[in-house]
Amino acid sequence: MDRKIEVFIVEPGKPPRIVSMENTMEAAEELLGGTAQVGCFLRQRVLLISRQCQDGMRPNRRMPDGKGCVRGTFLLCGIPEEGCMFDSLTPAQQKEFQVVFEKPGEFIVLGNSIYADPDDAVDAFYNLWDTMKDGESITLTKWGGRGRGVTPK
Repeated sequence: MDRKIEVFIVEPGKPPRIVSMENTMEAAEELLGGTAQVGCFLRQRVLLISRQCQDGMRPNRRMPDGKGCVRGTFLLCGIPEEGCMFDSLTPAQQKEFQVVFEKPGEFIVLGNSIYADPDDAVDAFYNLWDTMKDGESITLTKWGGRGRGVTPK
C-alpha cells in the first residue's frame, strides 16, 4: 500500500524543490542514483537521505550545525508518527528547510578534507604547510560560489 509523499530534493548548485515520490526506499534510491543512507534532524522530525557512497561527488550543502557537508544530491522527508517508512514534509518543515538549504554552499577541498569555512581551510593549510616535505604536493579545489561553477536558477 504505497502512497506518494512530497519531499525536498536538494541538488548541487540548485535551490531545494518539492518532488512527489512513492513512499519506498527504492524510490528514494532511484532519485539519488544509488544506495541510500539515512540521517535525521530529530528535533524537526526530518530525515536526510543521501547516497551511501559519496566519494568523488561534489560538495552540495553545509550541514545546519556547520560541521561537515553532504556531497551530491540528497532528499529531505518527514518522520511518520507511526510506521517505519517516510512521510511528507509539513508546511512548517518545508519553510524551515527551504531557508536552511536555500543557497548552495562554497567549499574548499584540501586533500581529503572539506571545509565550508575559509578560516578553517586556512588553518588546515598552514598546519599542512608545516608538515610537508620538499617536493610533496596537495590538491586544493574550490566548489561553489557565484559565477564560478555554480549557476543558481
